[in-house]
Amino acid sequence: MVRFFVASLTIKLPDNQKDEIEAVAERKNYNSVSEYVREALRNKVEEDLVLRPEVAEKLRRRVKEYEKGKTGLVSHEELEEELKQLDED
Repeated sequence: MVRFFVASLTIKLPDNQKDEIEAVAERKNYNSVSEYVREALRNKVEEDLVLRPEVAEKLRRRVKEYEKGKTGLVSHEELEEELKQLDED
């Protein structure tokens, strides 16, 4: 038997935004506002986790260079710095 633990998250919204969320959840036939918000958060997290094409290409090049012996291992910090530079470009 698999058990899932449920965490609780409290957020504060302006009244008009809460009303909009409730209206959309009802219009789209969600069983509850919580169900709608959970799905919206899941979608946003998935979207944020998707690698941008230029980041994926940079990582592919790094792996190929490593496999060909052209470069050694890099630290997590070094890789983070390179990826930050992509954001700045």
